[in-house]
Parts: sequence; structure tokens; C-alpha cells
Amino acid sequence: MWTKITAVISSLGQSIQFCAWFAHFGVASIIAEHVYTRDPLWTLMVIVALGAAKEFLYDALYEANPPQTFWDNLEDFSGWCAGGLVGFGFAVGWW
Repeated sequence: MWTKITAVISSLGQSIQFCAWFAHFGVASIIAEHVYTRDPLWTLMVIVALGAAKEFLYDALYEANPPQTFWDNLEDFSGWCAGGLVGFGFAVGWW
């Protein structure tokens, strides 16, 4: 099944790595913008911490098809960080 999904995404001109990065970015930005706390910076820090735990602990140990390298996890983690920062910017009114 994943081979077919990867083939469809690749035929659209986007790599699966880009799609994964953008998915992490999108989820983090939506959470950062719409999870209301007294301090949006706290929400951003939680997103970054949980993103790091998810990528460097969970995915490194359990995501085996395809096997994840440190660089794959770092790329996904950068999506969490960038998305969280953009969502934080919207939450505090930077843009």
C-alpha cells in the first residue's frame, strides 16, 4: 500500500520527505495557533519538546518501514519547530 501512495505522491512532483515535513509543519502550526493557554510560549515549548520526543525517541525506535536515520528524524523535527513557530506567530499576532 505505501509503495502505491509513494508512487502517487512522487508522480505529483513532490518527494515523500517533503510531504512528511509539511505534515509535521501543518500539525504543529495548527496546534500552536489554536490551543489556547495563558502563555502561547508555553504551548510552543510543549510542541517542541513533544516533537523531539516523538522524532528522536519513538520514531527512532519503532518506525521501521522504512528505517529512520538521525537525519530523517531531524528533518521531521525541523517541521515541528518551524510549524510551531509559525503558529505561535499567528497566536500572538505577529502576522
